[in-house]
Amino acid sequence: MLSHVPVEIFVVEDRAMKIERRDIADLELLRGNPRRIEPDDMARLEASIREHGFWDHRPVAVSRRGGVEVVICGNQRLRAARRVGLKSVPVVVYEGLSDARERDIILRDNINNGDWDFEALASDAWADVDFEALGLELPDFGEQADEEADEFGKEPPKEKPEATECPMLADCLYESDNIFDIPNLLSDLQAGKLQLPLSPWGALARQKRVAATYHFYVDDYRFEAIWKNPAKVVNSGCVALVEPNLSLFDTTPVAWGLQSIYRKRWIARYFQERGIRVYADLNVSQKFRDYNLLGIPAGYNAFFTRGYADRLPLLDEELAIACKISGLQTPNLIVYGGGQPVREFCMAHNLLYVEQLMTSKRENG
Repeated sequence: MLSHVPVEIFVVEDRAMKIERRDIADLELLRGNPRRIEPDDMARLEASIREHGFWDHRPVAVSRRGGVEVVICGNQRLRAARRVGLKSVPVVVYEGLSDARERDIILRDNINNGDWDFEALASDAWADVDFEALGLELPDFGEQADEEADEFGKEPPKEKPEATECPMLADCLYESDNIFDIPNLLSDLQAGKLQLPLSPWGALARQKRVAATYHFYVDDYRFEAIWKNPAKVVNSGCVALVEPNLSLFDTTPVAWGLQSIYRKRWIARYFQERGIRVYADLNVSQKFRDYNLLGIPAGYNAFFTRGYADRLPLLDEELAIACKISGLQTPNLIVYGGGQPVREFCMAHNLLYVEQLMTSKRENG
């Protein structure tokens, strides 16, 4: 029996269309849905629903066919709603759609018309928005300006410096405790208490601000940029950073994953050699958990990871790893984001929890 709680009824193209509240169990997902979603985007969608409601301004659209209601717009939102435990959602109900009209609605709902005005988003009107949490990557205007200046004001190339100067990424090898030659981190340059502001790398460039601590829980292309030119990190004025996090999934080939771990640990050691203190990143898939520990010396006590409300058992495993390496019952493990369930986990284990895009300490907090 379908549960009908009408909110509003109006007419579109001579067809009755109703906005109602519907039990999730009464709705069917669209078979052969032409849209898909990545795990990170699904996690952001779940967090948005959990923290801000189910977007009554954009209800799910369903097509009613002989008593069966099939979702034609909002399948991913419905899946996310199920995962966070919602029982009902607002829906727009279409009656009597032809197959052609239904396909048209499905496709048009997933076409983006227009582009973001990034300069407008960089203005003060949007300064307090956590774009990363929304899944929107803003360009790094500072880096873009530097690149443009380099192109138009380029000086004649200088002679290549001697390798002993090691000005940038020279061919340096660091000592290693493993057969893969993944470099060791330096215990005397491990990070300590979190110094604020904490910011994702690149997020503050448009505001011309400097973070005391940077993390790299951002798109992988930002890591490629600092691998090619780490001077911007070295010269940024930061005192500490989290190892660059490269996306590693259980489906990632081991050879590729080892290369990614080598590069992130190499660049982290390089930053330590330049006097920047480092938190070891623990946020990798279970397949690469053991590989990710290579190069972290016994007694190291500076760790960082991302929190996910639906992955608390994995966070518990990461805590156990930090305890084992540090030799402490309460290690210096900082958890970034994840909402109230993750916050409560951190409180129960005396860990530091920080909200996403935490750029300054609240004066009255």
